[in-house]
Amino acid sequence: MVAENYISLSINPLNSSDTLAHAIEEMLHHGTQSLPVLQDGEFLGVVRLEDLENQLDDLQSLSSLTPELFRPAYVQVDSHELEVISAFGVFKCDVLAVLDRNGLYLGSIQASELLYAFAQAISFKIPGGAVVLELASADYHLSQIAQIAESGDARIVALYITEIPGSNRILLTIKLNKENLDGILQTFERYNYDIRAVFAQTKSAVDLMQRYNLLMKWINI
Repeated sequence: MVAENYISLSINPLNSSDTLAHAIEEMLHHGTQSLPVLQDGEFLGVVRLEDLENQLDDLQSLSSLTPELFRPAYVQVDSHELEVISAFGVFKCDVLAVLDRNGLYLGSIQASELLYAFAQAISFKIPGGAVVLELASADYHLSQIAQIAESGDARIVALYITEIPGSNRILLTIKLNKENLDGILQTFERYNYDIRAVFAQTKSAVDLMQRYNLLMKWINI
């Protein structure tokens, strides 16, 4: 799934000519802490409720705000869902704009809606397997990993990153919705990924997590 699939139908962007009072009212109405702002149809950035409430004059227009209050909180329309979740954490906003490759605003994603949909998707009732990779932090590229999984007709349904203390390396645990991982493992090896462990989930998520915890204990993390 990509960003386009999570665009909310309930979130309307603000206009740069809107007053701060109107923007605050819209955020309270939608139950969000942030909203995107457009000017003549072009994306300016995302403003946060906290920043607006700190302004002295709530009758001034959004266009009068200083540039740093407009956060570049957006994702590309074809961004992987895990990249979208990561972007929410990076920008500290609960609404992200979705832009096409030409920078055209297409809509917004609300964190609560995305996380609900994602939680449904990664239900541990879903059968599948998991693989643990060790790699340098600088070599972590989610798009490549997702592409490898998809090339093996699998989908990433959960992903966990664990830092290895005293090093610049990480352990990447990937849960996939497929039990036979042979082809995917061969591709990881071809891309020189260090495979530390492989788990086939045939009983339950509890069993998987027990074995994962044993692995963490074994490597003294």
